[in-house]
Amino acid sequence: MDKEKRVGRRQSLDSAVEPGPQIMIEADRWLKTVEKVRGTGKVCKRGLYKFETFEEADRWMESMILRSSRESRL
Repeated sequence: MDKEKRVGRRQSLDSAVEPGPQIMIEADRWLKTVEKVRGTGKVCKRGLYKFETFEEADRWMESMILRSSRESRL
């Protein structure tokens, strides 16, 4: 019988570690921050954005990050 070949370091569901309470606290803090910032125009407007290519989406994302970082410095 052949042995099972394991590639990479991904854990199986049986050996996966449950996230601790600290990561849940950080996620909750992040979500509260997003809720406060969303209506201020400091992040991109809500909506559905469609792009022809991944490269176009990547350029758009970079420009949004640059714009929001510039605005936050003012």
